[in-house]
Amino acid sequence: MELIFLDPGLIGKGGHSYNLAKIIGETLSRRNIPHRVFGMRALDPPIAAELGATPHFSRSLYECAELSPLAQGLQRLAAVLRLRDGLSSPHSEPRTWKLINEAFEDDLARLPQEIWDPANVVALPAITQNQLAGLVRFLRAKRRRAIAPVVCHLMFPPTYVPWAQVSRLGANYYRQAFALAEEMTGRSLFFTTENKAMQALFRREFGVSTKILPLPFGAPLAARERPHDGKVRLGFLGDSRCDKGFHLLPEAIALCQAATSDAEFLVQIHHGGWEQRAVAAERALRTFRGVRLAEGVLTAGGYQDLMREADIMLLPYDPQIFGLRGSGVFTEAVAAGLPLIASEGTFAAASIESEDAEGEIFAPYTGEALAGAILRLLARLASAQAQAKARALAFARAHSGEAFADVLLAHAR
Repeated sequence: MELIFLDPGLIGKGGHSYNLAKIIGETLSRRNIPHRVFGMRALDPPIAAELGATPHFSRSLYECAELSPLAQGLQRLAAVLRLRDGLSSPHSEPRTWKLINEAFEDDLARLPQEIWDPANVVALPAITQNQLAGLVRFLRAKRRRAIAPVVCHLMFPPTYVPWAQVSRLGANYYRQAFALAEEMTGRSLFFTTENKAMQALFRREFGVSTKILPLPFGAPLAARERPHDGKVRLGFLGDSRCDKGFHLLPEAIALCQAATSDAEFLVQIHHGGWEQRAVAAERALRTFRGVRLAEGVLTAGGYQDLMREADIMLLPYDPQIFGLRGSGVFTEAVAAGLPLIASEGTFAAASIESEDAEGEIFAPYTGEALAGAILRLLARLASAQAQAKARALAFARAHSGEAFADVLLAHAR
């Protein structure tokens, strides 16, 4: 029996795919369970060697297609006339759906045939509407033969597209794929979600049952010693994108610094430069005192060092675009015993409300409201830290590499 991971998001050290492959690889090796990982065809050779991963997929999980020339012309005309016709993005959902699904179906057909051995388990650690139809079509072509059980992790809500907007067609694309997969769902094709909120969403919207697949992470971090200056350090780690609230930071930090001198901010700068609000936010943050910037993709050690320095973790994720998705930063922060600041309508906020995590929730989705939540948490920091640390151990145990592997291995025949 082998555990096979198919991840068209694995291309380098950025993002969750690298950390997931590393942690799960180490977990399975300790348990002497054979496994293979297939990543992007453009996978960095040093990363492929480190993880023992095979470059394979031609198009990324996060790739997108541009609008047709006609649609681009209509968009330019709308801009000239100052119309609001919905053509506000250069990307096309139908073209993206068709392009990526077709490429994924072709890539699946080119995989070594032995990975589909019925004794194996094939896991897709992330899949969207832009791969699901291609996968189902591929599996239906094989349905007369016994093949390995396939476990798909529904990491993203149906509102997700690989650019910073809310999907208009995602729900319909999911519905079509689930209908096409009905005969094999629960028999040879299985679905997981990261949290109960996403589990309820897919059950309610599509009638699809899922198991919880907890996002794993490395060993829990030891708490840092309080520095002599008594400063409270607030961290913003991960991709500095607008769907994660990066653009709210300048206003929030300025308001906090005007109200108190007790706070410092640790901010990771890592974005592609294509979001103007993110570019403007980075430019503003570089002028601030009391803000320490960490540039680019961090090594595992560098990331852990920053996490260890933080007293509070900022998770100002956009409730409309990021939605109920889970977050590796959330998981690691809760397991490390850190209080959180989260935006209302996100999974992190729901976890605070259910007392699975400790922190403050803010609304509306503005920098001013974020600053208010920070100041409220600073005012009760000692008690919040005690509560967060009391919940950390049980949370860490439930989100280990072992727990992740156990869910997948439970599908083995």
